[in-house]
This record gives sequence, structure tokens and C-alpha cells, in this order.
Amino acid sequence: MRMRPSEISNVMSTAASQYGLISHRQALCCGLDDTRIHRLLRRREWVCALPEVYAVRPLSAGTDSSRSADGIRLRRAVKAAQLALGPAAVASGPTAARLWGVQGLPRWNGREVHITLPAPCRGGADLPGVRTSTLLVGRHEADRKDRLRLTSPGRTLRDTVPTVDRATAVALMDSALYRGLLTWRELLAQPPFNACRPGAEASEPWWGLADPRASTPLETRIRLLCTDAGLPPDDLYPQELAEGGGPLPGRPVRAPLWWRTGALIVDPVGAVPPRLQEELEAARPSVTVLRPAWDDLARPGALTGAVAAVVAAGARP
Repeated sequence: MRMRPSEISNVMSTAASQYGLISHRQALCCGLDDTRIHRLLRRREWVCALPEVYAVRPLSAGTDSSRSADGIRLRRAVKAAQLALGPAAVASGPTAARLWGVQGLPRWNGREVHITLPAPCRGGADLPGVRTSTLLVGRHEADRKDRLRLTSPGRTLRDTVPTVDRATAVALMDSALYRGLLTWRELLAQPPFNACRPGAEASEPWWGLADPRASTPLETRIRLLCTDAGLPPDDLYPQELAEGGGPLPGRPVRAPLWWRTGALIVDPVGAVPPRLQEELEAARPSVTVLRPAWDDLARPGALTGAVAAVVAAGARP
């Protein structure tokens, strides 16, 4: 028996609102029965995404491999997990961080999503590509974004920071602050809630290293690298360079990392374009601009050595 127009409309409407997905229970509510569902699966008009969760073609057609498509695939994978695990399933940890747009984590591997449940779920541990944890998520710690249930920004950081290295953790905090997901006061209020959790004690000092002015994880990592080498920058995006008293009076200069001694600007994000750099060097020969990239993090000694050389030269009488 073919689907009636009303059934087709109900199925397509439901799936379209769920990234091309529909659960077995929802399909039955739309008027289908098991026989017709099995027929759709045999014809490959539907594909099993997870047990009793189906991808409806063409609504769930694959996308290209671009980074923007990664976000669509991630949201679809999270939705499939939530349809399979039920209304209490909440995206959490690194998955929630990516859904919030927080930067600092490696690129998603395209396979695994993190889901938190208030109690062990029968069969939840067996779902392919779904890593479940059993933790209570309070009502004030849950949110919704892009039609998905996920932990709030603060809870997301609390769950993620103890599981990653220091540089990644601080980059995540910087990004959350920079994007306005948390205030500085809200960020510093998070560590006590992690008491007694694995990794909480080791990561507790990291929270105070965050800086809301850092716009990219690369800036964060360079700042930490130089600070560890005893060469902390004097300022990030200093106001003195954005006003008339800067190296180019009347021309604002954005210096991501700034050392007054040596008049050093470290610019890993292209804030000082080449034309402006030429003007800077012509007007103030003492100003030095370094442009490190991600590859330079593989040679930390060379990067900190270059900073140290400029600062030392500026300190000479």
C-alpha cells in the first residue's frame, strides 16, 4: 500500500524539522505501519541512521566535505542520537562546545557525539558513534539551539575543560568569552561546581588564564607559550595603539599581542595588513611585527626565541 498524501506530508514535515530524520514512533504517529516502514527501508527511500531512527531521502542527502557541512552533519548526528535516546538526552562536552560555535577543539572527526543522560539508558551504550555519560543536568544547565537540546555554555565548559589539555581549555574559555556566551564573572564561578570530578583539581588554575580579548585559539596558544617562557605580552589589543598616541598618530593599529619593550606586535590573525606594516616601519622603525602561523607552534623554541630577541634588543640602552 502506498502512502497517502496526508501521510507523506506528515512524514516530510516531521523529518524536515529534524535534519531529515524521523523516529519509528514518529512514523507510526504519522499513519505508517511497520510493513510500510520496512518497504521504505528495502527501497532505500529511508536509511537506518540509528536503531529505530531513519534518514528520509532526499531530506538527509549528504553534503560536501566543507567545514560548513561539518556543522550540518554534526547537528544531524546529535538529532539522531536524541531521537534514539529520548527527550532527556542532552548534547554535552565537546559536542555541545562545537554546537555553540566555541573554537579551540580539533576538527570534528565526523563520527562521535557526546550525549548526557540523567540515568543509564538501556541500549544507549551500544549506539554506534554515540558516547553517553550519566550525569544530572539541571534545568538551568540545559538550553536549546538549532532545534537541539544541549548543555548551557557554562555547563559545557565545566564538562569539557577537565578532559582536555591546558592550551585547548584556555582557548575554549577565551572563545566563549569573546563570543559573549559567558561573562567573565560567570566564567570564574564555574570551577567550584566541578569539585570532586576527575581532572577538576588539575584544571582549576586554568580558569584564571582566560582573556575575553583573544579572538582565535592561535592567539591564545601563542600567549600561553610566551607566558610560559617568561615573556608574557604587556597587553592584548591595547587601547594606546588604537588612539592618536600610537605608532601612527590618527591611524588605529590593532595589535593582538603587544610588548612595549621592543615595540613588538605579534599578529597571528592578520590584524595588521602588509600595507599598514610598511607605514608602521616607515614612521616608527623601532616597531617590529611578527606573523606566526599554526605551523610555528611545532617549533615553540624558535617562536619564543624570536620574541625574546626583539624584547631584549628593545631593552638595551
